[in-house]
Order: sequence, then C-alpha cells, then structure tokens
Amino acid sequence: MRLRTRVSATALAVLTSTAGAVIATVPAHAASMPTTAQVTIIHGIPKVPVTVYANGKALIKDFKFGTVVGPVSLTPGKYALAIRPFGAASTTTPLLAASVSVVAGENATVVANLTAAGKPTLSVFANPTSTVPMGMARVIVRHTAQAPGVDVYAGPTSKAPLISNLRNGKSATATVPSGTYRISVYAHGTMTKPAIGPATFHFAAGTTYIVYAIGSATTMPATITVAVQKY
Repeated sequence: MRLRTRVSATALAVLTSTAGAVIATVPAHAASMPTTAQVTIIHGIPKVPVTVYANGKALIKDFKFGTVVGPVSLTPGKYALAIRPFGAASTTTPLLAASVSVVAGENATVVANLTAAGKPTLSVFANPTSTVPMGMARVIVRHTAQAPGVDVYAGPTSKAPLISNLRNGKSATATVPSGTYRISVYAHGTMTKPAIGPATFHFAAGTTYIVYAIGSATTMPATITVAVQKY
C-alpha cells in the first residue's frame, strides 16, 4: 500500500474514533488469484469523533477512539481519503487527508494515531499473509501511541520481555505456541506500574493477532490502551 498524506495544521489536534458504518465491499476473491485488497482501519486518537471519506463518499460515520473497522474488501486502485469532524459538512477542510493506492491480494491497515510528539498522523502497515506454523500463533505488536519506547511481557515480568524497547511507528513480530497469555506493557527499562495491562489474551493456533498501542501515555488522565486486529 502506498500512502501520500497532506495535513491541515490547524485542526489536527482534535482527530479521534469509533465506527458507525462499514465500507462498501466488492466481489469475492477468485479461487486461484485474489482480485481485491483487504484493508482494516483503526482510530487511535482520543477525544473527537470523525467521519472518514473515500473518494468523496462517507466511508465510516461517527468513528470513535479505539474502534477497529474491517477487514474490508476494496477494488484495487487509488482512494482519496479525508477525515472530518463527525457532523461537519462534506465540504469542510479535512483534518487529515491522504491518497492511498491498494493492489490485489494485499492485506493492509491504516491507523489514525499520535506520533511520539503527540501530533495526529496516518500510519500504514502491510500485514503478513504467509501461513502460521502448525500449533503456533503469530503476534505482532505495533506502537502507535504518544509514549516512549515500551517493553512487552507475555507472562511473569521476572522473565525477559517478549519485545524490548519498541518505539512509536515501529512493529515487532513473535511466533508463540497457541494458548492463553497475560500481557503487560511497561515503559522501557521500568518495572513499576504497567502502562497497559496486565490483560489476558488467548492466541489460537494458525491465527495472526496484531496488537496496537493507541492513545497517549502523557496526558492527564492517560488514554493509552490497545486495539486488536486478527485474521
């Protein structure tokens, strides 16, 4: 997926999420070769609901913080995305705009999130489509929150972290035996109060789980939390 963005400097600070509508779908994949792209959209910026437009049409209305929409099948091609405050006219200058190109067979995620400095942005990730080994689950953690680098633990914190010093805009992948895990996220190098969790996750065999850190760890109160995508 290729992405070009242009940002409206004034209103960016108010971007936020929770979904009310689903994007139009296109015909199913052919048996031998995919003819569509699978795209998931996540709102990771707190405070103001928005409407997401694609090629001038409302795609997701009343999109609120923490909501995951999709995956949606999209016809390959270029999409002009625009994000406006929910309830604003479709002619209003967008808070955030992007030109996104998708190709057949790809699996991608678009996240409206905060940078490490707290500025709203759009992040695009290509998701793996390879087969997960038998009896295993693929776990991907993506840092898309206003927060420092983090350590991710899957079990007792006396053991080494599953992922160490993951920073904003980055992702890390681990393949783990299927089962139930207690996940905790700490600011890198600290072992006091977790920024997220501990929370219990069940990872099923043959499944990919993508865990996104979203929100802000620096606001009062903090809004940092997780959004989860699986396929």
